[in-house]
Amino acid sequence: MSMRKFVVPREIYYGWGALEALQKVSAKRALIVTGPRLQKIGHVARLEVMLKGNGIETRVFSQVEPEPTKETVAKIATLAQELQPDLFVGLGGGSNIDAGKAAWAFYENPDLQSVAWSDIQQAVLRSTFRQKTRYVAIPTTSGTASEVTRVAMITDRDVYPAVKVALSSVEMVPDMAIVDAELASTMPPQLTADTGFDALTHAVECYVLIPPSDIVDGLAVRASQTVLSWLPKAVADGQDKTARERMHMASTMAGMAFSNGRLGLVHACGHQLESSIGLSHGRSLALIIDHVLAYLFPSISTRVGELAQALGLGATNDREAAEKLIASLDQLKEEIGIPSSIKEAGTDEAKFKADLDKLAENAIASGIAPKGMTPEEVKDIYLKAWEGAKVQLP
Repeated sequence: MSMRKFVVPREIYYGWGALEALQKVSAKRALIVTGPRLQKIGHVARLEVMLKGNGIETRVFSQVEPEPTKETVAKIATLAQELQPDLFVGLGGGSNIDAGKAAWAFYENPDLQSVAWSDIQQAVLRSTFRQKTRYVAIPTTSGTASEVTRVAMITDRDVYPAVKVALSSVEMVPDMAIVDAELASTMPPQLTADTGFDALTHAVECYVLIPPSDIVDGLAVRASQTVLSWLPKAVADGQDKTARERMHMASTMAGMAFSNGRLGLVHACGHQLESSIGLSHGRSLALIIDHVLAYLFPSISTRVGELAQALGLGATNDREAAEKLIASLDQLKEEIGIPSSIKEAGTDEAKFKADLDKLAENAIASGIAPKGMTPEEVKDIYLKAWEGAKVQLP
């Protein structure tokens, strides 16, 4: 086995009530990055009390939107330049934590402001972090796992259709993750379902796309098992403490897996779908994943077979394994109320069809689609997902 590298936050606090770990943090000034809902329900106030009790001055940016834009990142970075914090705290789902991580990069490296957005990823790779501040990430949803990953997804709306851009650097992994399932217990059922399927997709896609890896495979399998068993319970009863804890940890485990492995065509297609027609991230992935697994089957059949065996699906060959894995994903979607097609998700057909060519181009340009894949092949996947066509393995 060749040498590999595995990167996670230096500290991960987890378990019901883990938010108390925030009291262990020392700093002079903290900038909290979050969204309006979390401020409204009191989560932000809880953080401020803890930080101020530790002698830390706080400021709050609470206007992060779903699928945060580069303009939002610039606003946060400007506020940071005014405050000069030595601590960033990202609170919320992936949108909030990602916006904070991207603004952290701009705050540490002001020269990024003059870089064209098309070149921003390469510039981030050359950037330095932790010269001014550290990052604490506190997730309130159980899916994106931005609290343990090296990625921040930011939307560029200066192009049409809008495109999601991945800012990625090993230096962007937060310093501390606080994974407290109590904070996720306020999620409504649909958000629970969508974010939970996001976590499952991270685990499954990562597993089937990479060569065997003891650490990554173990995390991906455990996360997949947990989501398949516990997500329906979390959707049915948001106050089920055990289900919430299991799902919150499954999300974090899947995040550690894919951040040290990789993602691919499911996310390449899903990211552009959500930017264009406004579906949530997890729902977009759920509507695409079956068709991507079928398309990739000839090149990933062995890994699909291994995953199916690890999940106890009882397949006797790789084709049966893929069929059973896809069937288990479909059964989960039915149980948690995710529709079987993009059409059923309430999408405007005219807009979807008008954007289709550009969606395919952007998916390929994302850099995580398979090399040599054509726009026509991507469009075929989108159209099958639109109709919810029964998956046929090649």
